[in-house]
Amino acid sequence: VVRGGVGMFQNTPQATLLGSALDNTGLPGAVQQLGCFGATAPVPQWTTWLANPSQIPLQCADGSVTSPFANGVPNVSLFSSDYVAARSLRSNLQWNGPVLKNRFSVSVDATYSRNINQPSVLDLNFAGSQQFVLADEANRPVFVPVTSIDALTGAVAPRASRLSPLYNVVNATQSDLRSESRQLSVRLSPSTFSSKLSWSTSYVYGNVREQYRGFSSTTSDPRSIEWSRSSFDSRHQLQYSLGYNFFDAVRVNWFGSIRSGNPYTPQIGGDANGDGLSNDRAFITDPSTTSDQTAAAGMRALLASATGDARECLQRQLGTLADRNSCKGVWTQTAFLSVSFNPRKLRLPQRATLSFQISNPLGAADLLFNGSDKLRGWGQPAAPDPTLLYVRGFDPAARQYRYEVNQRFGATRPGVTSVRSPVTITALMRFDLGAARERQVLTQQLDRGRRSPGQKMPEPMLNAIYGSGGVTINPMAQILRQSDSLRLTGPQADSIATLNRMFTIRQNRLWAPVVREFANLTDTYDHDMAYNRYKKAREGTIDLLKSFAPDIRGLLTAEQRRKLPAIVASHLDQRYLASIRSATVGGNDGGGFIPGGVGIPQGGGGTQVIIRQ
Repeated sequence: VVRGGVGMFQNTPQATLLGSALDNTGLPGAVQQLGCFGATAPVPQWTTWLANPSQIPLQCADGSVTSPFANGVPNVSLFSSDYVAARSLRSNLQWNGPVLKNRFSVSVDATYSRNINQPSVLDLNFAGSQQFVLADEANRPVFVPVTSIDALTGAVAPRASRLSPLYNVVNATQSDLRSESRQLSVRLSPSTFSSKLSWSTSYVYGNVREQYRGFSSTTSDPRSIEWSRSSFDSRHQLQYSLGYNFFDAVRVNWFGSIRSGNPYTPQIGGDANGDGLSNDRAFITDPSTTSDQTAAAGMRALLASATGDARECLQRQLGTLADRNSCKGVWTQTAFLSVSFNPRKLRLPQRATLSFQISNPLGAADLLFNGSDKLRGWGQPAAPDPTLLYVRGFDPAARQYRYEVNQRFGATRPGVTSVRSPVTITALMRFDLGAARERQVLTQQLDRGRRSPGQKMPEPMLNAIYGSGGVTINPMAQILRQSDSLRLTGPQADSIATLNRMFTIRQNRLWAPVVREFANLTDTYDHDMAYNRYKKAREGTIDLLKSFAPDIRGLLTAEQRRKLPAIVASHLDQRYLASIRSATVGGNDGGGFIPGGVGIPQGGGGTQVIIRQ
């Protein structure tokens, strides 16, 4: 089967986008701020300030709010007049079908998206007037004078880079960027229905490129727009699921994902170009050519101890300004485990469903096998430390920064990771309080013309629904209809046709007196009595089908059984038939227990379709 399509999609703007614009209006009643840089910064007294917010300083340590190293003017956030919500032109082409003599089902899906009106932020108050360059950093431009950089700490006071002294940052949210994404996925699963084992696996290749403004990552003018690999460009992903039915009592389902890491950018911990943001990409010092022996020693130590991907990223870019998203993150794994119980085996009502769900079972295994002191990070997000350099001072004569090399660059060790995925165990008990769907449908049919408006359903129609139509599908009739695709031989077709006639005759014997009784019910008939009669005949029909199922399966070859649709194969499976024998209360899966881990239309569904017609 081949299908595809093209469409234009547009996001609904989130209300949270308005928060910054509402808070930062630049008016006296809006959020106010005080920025103190270098020697003007007050000594932090966090405990005192937390206990008594009135003690938080309202001026810098030098007593001013107007010096180059003090900034008390407000920020402003606004939306561009031509801002629109992000849109995406998406195209998709999919093929799915059987392979390897119908042993497996394969689905191939290709998607291309051209995303327009992507958001970005433009600082309207940024002057963009270059004051000097950093010669030892490939002539990186700096937009404040040397006198605006504190020599002791290297902190930059950005006031000199502002167009208007009345405001600090004036951020206008734009919608003028674009991005492109390509994805190819291949999914493999068995074609044969099984009430014991189910599995599937898929591989996804993705490629995402995007435009970005320098205010998010820059080595030159932060107003410039460039293309690069997206920060969410995880190229490879393997997804899998595995389910197993133990003794028809406990079903265990495991869902997992293995994916390559997202890219990240070597950054400077601080503002190097004076635009007021920590958005500067690092200059990767070549220890063999730099005159800064401290930086050279730090870089040698990092290259000796860094992980393979981080080391390769640095060595490839020695002596240059880092490219955006030029480093690769590590591969990660996530998983989810669910355990459900067959209520019949636990002597629970079929209406009851008991299950347990475990999020991040890999994290639980990590703690169990390695202990809390030697965690390996199984099942945890792996966000590499992107900060390569920390600013530790500035030499105004040489016009160069003094940096400290971060020896944890690229590290993802659990001990230095603040974001953790917890292990949670959730116990779920669900009880179906409503009447069985089969009873509701039966009541609607029999009440018509008796206790509700409409005409009474005549005996021939009731017989078509129950007697010949049955409360479940007839797999033999379905197999005979697909004789060409199944390539049934003459003897096979004759044998299945004979079994079908025998089944139909015996089924009609079960339902004939019930249907006759239903047709002759009075207006004050007993609902419980009618449903009990239906239930007894339903159970007899399922028991009859269970007795025929082994003979039907025995007539088919292994290849023919693999070609059976899941809805037909399930009605030849003893466990599945047992799960729907009395009713489907407890869930769509027949008592809340999924024998094969696959959603299958239930008995009684055909009845509802006929009534709607």
